[in-house]
This record gives sequence, C-alpha cells and structure tokens, in this order.
Amino acid sequence: MPRRSRPEHLIGELQDWRDDELEDLAAMITGLLEAQQRKASDVSQERREDGTPLGRHGGRGHIELKLIPDAKTGKTYGPYRYLRYWGVTKKGTKGLKSVYLGKETGANE
Repeated sequence: MPRRSRPEHLIGELQDWRDDELEDLAAMITGLLEAQQRKASDVSQERREDGTPLGRHGGRGHIELKLIPDAKTGKTYGPYRYLRYWGVTKKGTKGLKSVYLGKETGANE
C-alpha cells in the first residue's frame, strides 16, 4: 500500500471537526499561503534597528514578529512569530485573528 501524503493523513484527522473549526482552519491556511507568497515576492524587507525583520501588514495574511517586554525586569523577549489572518471572531464578525507560530530562529526571515 502506498504511503499517504501529509495532506491525505491530515484530512483523515479533520473529517470529524465541526464546520466552524474547519472554516477557521481554512482562513488560517489562506492567511499562511498569502503570507508565504508575499514573503517570496519581498526582496527587501524592512528591519528593526537590531536587524530582525518586521512583519508585513495588510492583505489577508501576514507573519508578524513581536518583541515582548517584561515590565518588571525591562528585558525584552522574542521575536515571536504570529500568523495574522482574517477570520470570524468570537463576536461572529470578520476580523483580524492571530495564531502563535513559535520563536523566530533566524535572521533570514
């Protein structure tokens, strides 16, 4: 029996999800695809003073890099990657949502 592809394996797991969960996932995937297409087309990306790239804003999806300050110590942590995408909010309206993707690992973002 041929080995199943990653999407084929994933769709088997998704078949029991509720419609609203699948719609949210579809919005995330659309946002991620747009962010990756934008990243591929961006030759010169703006950077902060420390050299880390800024997230790109606008459109349906983008990757945003956030630095998180610790008010007690004054130390800053990150940058952390967030997928920002348009989806249905908890209030039932269309709005900007985000999903944590993990800590930025390289400067060639």
